[in-house]
Amino acid sequence: MGVRRVGAFNFSLLGKWCWRILNDKEGLWYRVLKARYDEVGGRLQEGGNQSSLWWHMVCRVREGVGEGVWHWFDDNVRRVVGDGTGTLFWYDNWLGEIPLRLKFLRLFDLSVRKESMMEEMSRLGWEEDGLAWVWRRCLLAWEEESVRECSALLYNIVLQDNVHDSWRWQLDPIRGYSVKESYRYITNSDVMTNRTIVDDVWLKQIPSKVSLLVWRLLQNRLPTKDNLFRRGVINGDIRNGFAFTFELRRLQWSLGRCTTLVRYFFSSSR
Repeated sequence: MGVRRVGAFNFSLLGKWCWRILNDKEGLWYRVLKARYDEVGGRLQEGGNQSSLWWHMVCRVREGVGEGVWHWFDDNVRRVVGDGTGTLFWYDNWLGEIPLRLKFLRLFDLSVRKESMMEEMSRLGWEEDGLAWVWRRCLLAWEEESVRECSALLYNIVLQDNVHDSWRWQLDPIRGYSVKESYRYITNSDVMTNRTIVDDVWLKQIPSKVSLLVWRLLQNRLPTKDNLFRRGVINGDIRNGFAFTFELRRLQWSLGRCTTLVRYFFSSSR
């Protein structure tokens, strides 16, 4: 078949299932998965320890696992809004690089309309004093400022009647998802992790704590502010705060020391 990297090819095939999950929610197979694993915010849940191996692997690809390319699937999917009847206002990635529930995490936590579609929010009015905004409590001053910021982003958004919402695959906007293009992206990406370096991390001469830290660094799994913001652990209002900046500086200092140790062990093990 001419496939040089079986792992990358397998991730590309699993990505096709992720694409079908987005585009074929009326299919029998989707309804079976929904009945078994449940659906929250238009997203099928992983199911924990009860999930099958196949479904667990599909969820890993959906969440951003794949040959060292961080969030390769999610980063290449965009929601194209038409009439807004099929797009979840908070959950779907339709405005900018991340969903609104991550960009405005505090507002999402306080919102009563977490499951609302765009059409409903637009009809009720998403201007600053619109009826779309229903909160669990009165907002603080800085939270009201976040509402104004969100409303400003929505000011020029106009829904199109008789045009259905759709998903766009950034690597091929015309034809949609293809295994070939996904495999090429995974194997040729500039952020690819050098597999020989990953393997060298686990040399016997390197302390296990150092190996684990460097492995997490190479896989982009350290709790940096960007990763924590993407996962919804912190929001845009606190990710630049003093406390978090202090923790980040301490992490960078630790990484500097560990990098020196790794270089020493690498050179001594050859």
